[in-house]
Amino acid sequence: MAGRGQETLKGTWLEEGIAGAGLGSVLDQLSELSKALEEREGMRIRIRKMEADRTGFAEEVARLGAQAGERGSGEAPEQVSVKLTERLEQAERAREARANLLLDVQKLQDVREALNADVAVHETTKQAVLDAFVVRTLPEVGERDEQLRERDGLQRAVAELEARLTSELALDDFIQAQSLLEGLDLDGLAIEKAEVERRLADLDDSLQQQLVRRTRATDKLDAIGGDSAVARIDAERRTVLLEIEEKAVRYIELKLGVMSASSALRFYRERHRSGMMAQASDAFALITRDQYTGLTTQPVKGGEVLIATQQDGQSKVADALSKGARFQLYLALRLAGYYEFAKLRPAVPFIADDIMETFDHLRSEEVFRLFGEMASVGQVIYLTHHQHLCEIAKSVIPDVMIHQLG
Repeated sequence: MAGRGQETLKGTWLEEGIAGAGLGSVLDQLSELSKALEEREGMRIRIRKMEADRTGFAEEVARLGAQAGERGSGEAPEQVSVKLTERLEQAERAREARANLLLDVQKLQDVREALNADVAVHETTKQAVLDAFVVRTLPEVGERDEQLRERDGLQRAVAELEARLTSELALDDFIQAQSLLEGLDLDGLAIEKAEVERRLADLDDSLQQQLVRRTRATDKLDAIGGDSAVARIDAERRTVLLEIEEKAVRYIELKLGVMSASSALRFYRERHRSGMMAQASDAFALITRDQYTGLTTQPVKGGEVLIATQQDGQSKVADALSKGARFQLYLALRLAGYYEFAKLRPAVPFIADDIMETFDHLRSEEVFRLFGEMASVGQVIYLTHHQHLCEIAKSVIPDVMIHQLG
């Protein structure tokens, strides 16, 4: 067998190897070599497939990168694949967030539609309120409502005053009381009231004296015995009692007269003061150029105080105003009083002596403008030694007459 193998291998490169190691060893090595060659070929095929897969992967990554806007920068496909994967995850999260946002938007749209429905209802209600109050804005509705409340309060106060006056004057209705009061002479009533009050004071003193006399007479009567002096003292007591009764009746009559006169005077003042106060408020606001917006009164113990309302809503009593503001306030009251006086009787000349000494140029113009309006009611005479006031009067009142007094 060995000889046949040697003959077979004779002339080949295995001849010498067989001689040294033996044919069996060579065959084993050849078998292993054949397996190694097969494995190498399989590895080469796998490598070619992997290279093909890598090439296809790189091409696919490049294509996807181009679609995704990733510009080629020499990066490995693996890095580009990681970036695309991250972008895909971000896109998935963005898509999920977008879906949530769309749901939120839909919910907000539903809420908006509900709010729009509420707004439409409110607008309808608002328009109905505006039409009812005949105004254009809601703040005007508040102002109009406040005015209506004030009007109702004033109407109730007037009704109470009318009922009280009618009751105190013992008449059937207020029209009779009004007719009676319009025919009264207020100056004469004031004088009569003062006279009646004086007489009441005298009668009160006399009544006190009579009471003292009565007490003393009673004490004397108790101290007297049963003689004829009792009848005389009793007669004197009756006389004193009759005098006390007569004077008490007279006192009550006078007291009722004073109360009626006081009520009539108070009603007259309330009736005429409102118009005068409104006119004084307008004049004061004009003179101060709206630094003060109006005037009002506030009751205090024993009377009332005058209040000036500032532009910022604050108020000051008349005594707390500056000297110039007080002069302007007193002038406004005089102007209103003059108009009220001129309504009831022929107007007398209105004379003012340099009352604008503390006024600036603008306030002086407003005062002369008011004087010009007063000239349509009665004569207005203003005395001054300031030449610039004459120039202001000429500019404000074209037909003013200026007299130089030597």
